[in-house]
Amino acid sequence: MIKALLYILISGLFILDWLFLKHGIGIRQMTWIPEFITIIIVILIPFRTAVTKQAHFPIKYALLLIIYLAHIGIGFLLNDVSGWTMLAGIRIYTKFIPVFLVFLIFPLTEQEFKKIILFVVVLTMIQFPVVLWQRFVTYAAEISGDPMGGTLGHSASGVLSIFLLIIISFLVAFYFKEEISLRVFLILVAAAFIPTTLNETKITFLLLPIAFIFPALFIKAKRKTIFRVMLVAVIFLGSFVILKVIYDYFQTPRWGYGIQTFVTMPGRLEGYSRMRLDPIKYSFTNATKDPRFLFFGRGAGNVSEGFTPILSGKYVQEGKYYGVGGVSFPKMIWEIGIFGTILLFSFPFFIFLDAASLSKKEGFLGAFALGMLSFTVFFSLSIFYTSTMDANLLLYLFFLTGGYIVKQRQDYANEVEIQIQSARVKETYIEEMSAA
Repeated sequence: MIKALLYILISGLFILDWLFLKHGIGIRQMTWIPEFITIIIVILIPFRTAVTKQAHFPIKYALLLIIYLAHIGIGFLLNDVSGWTMLAGIRIYTKFIPVFLVFLIFPLTEQEFKKIILFVVVLTMIQFPVVLWQRFVTYAAEISGDPMGGTLGHSASGVLSIFLLIIISFLVAFYFKEEISLRVFLILVAAAFIPTTLNETKITFLLLPIAFIFPALFIKAKRKTIFRVMLVAVIFLGSFVILKVIYDYFQTPRWGYGIQTFVTMPGRLEGYSRMRLDPIKYSFTNATKDPRFLFFGRGAGNVSEGFTPILSGKYVQEGKYYGVGGVSFPKMIWEIGIFGTILLFSFPFFIFLDAASLSKKEGFLGAFALGMLSFTVFFSLSIFYTSTMDANLLLYLFFLTGGYIVKQRQDYANEVEIQIQSARVKETYIEEMSAA
C-alpha cells in the first residue's frame, strides 16, 4: 500500500496543479491529494510501528523533531493564534514530516527505491516536450519565459528550473560513479537542461555551476574519474554558453539587452535582488522589535494567507506590505522566528552529513548520496529565492529522499557496529584459546 501511495503522491506533485489551475480539469480538492496522502501516512505510521515493534530512527532526528514541534507549539501559545490559523500553520510547517518518516518506518529494498527514482526521471523528461510546446505554440507570442512552467503550472518557471538543475546534479553524480553511460548521461542532461533555457530564469546562471561542478568535490581522484570530471566541466561551459545565447535571444527584443548588460547596468541587478533581499531585511527589522517575536515568531501560519479568510493569520496584511509571501525565508522568520528557522535548516544540514558519509560508497547508494549532496544545497538556497515551503514538489521530494538517506546511513552504522562487535568477539576467543 505504501508504494502505491508514494506513486500517487509523486504523480500529484507533478501534474495536479497544472491540470486544474491551468486547464480547469477536475476539482480544486484534487490538488490537495499530496497532502491527503501525508495524512494517510500519519495514520499508518503508528499501526506499522505497533506491528513491527521497531523504527529505524536516529536519536539526533528524534530530538530535532521533538524540539521543532515544541517550538511551534510554544509559538502558538505566546501569540494566542486562533484554532483555524493553527491548522494552516501546522499544514505549512509539518507536512514534510510524514514523508520524511516513510522510509524509516516502511523500509523498501534498493530495487523498489530505484523504481521510484526512475518514475521521477520519467516525469522529469516529460517537462522537455511540454516546455517546448509552451514556448513555441501555447505562449509563442509571449516574450517573458514565466509561463513556461512545464507540468508544474503557470508561472512555476523558477521552481521548474531549480528542480531540473537538481536532476542534472543527480545525473552528474551517477555518471561520476559509473552508474550510467556517457550516452544516457548526455541525452538525459540535454532533455533536463533545454527547458531551463527556454523559461529564461535568471537564477539558472547562478545555480548551474552547482549542478555540474559541486558533485566533483566529493569524489575520489582516480584517472578515469578525472577524465569524467573534465568532460563534465566542458559540458558545463558549453551549457553556460547555450544558456546565455538563448536567454539573450528571447530577452533582447523585450528589454533591449541580454544577461551581461543586465548584470553590469547600474541599478538593474540591485533592483532585481532587492525584491528578495528587502523582505529578508524587513523580517529581521520587525523581529528585533520584540525578543519574543525574534525567537518564536508571530506563530506558524499567522502571516500566511489561507484558502479562506478563516484560515488566514492576523498578520497577513502586514506580511503583504513587507512582501514576505513570495519567499519562504522571510516568512519563516516572521512565523517561527530565528530559532525555528535554525531548527528547520538543521534537517538539510544533518541529511547533508549523512549523504556525505554514504557518498564514499560504490554502486547505486553511493551515486544517489552524491547527488543528494547537491539536492541539499539546492533545497537550502531555494528557501531564499522562492516559496519553497509552499512548493510541494521541492519540499516533498527532498524530505522523501532525505528519509531514504537517513535510513541507509542508520543501516550502514548498524553494520559497522556489528562488524566491530564480531571482531571483538573473535579477538576475545583467540586470546582465550592462546591462554588455554
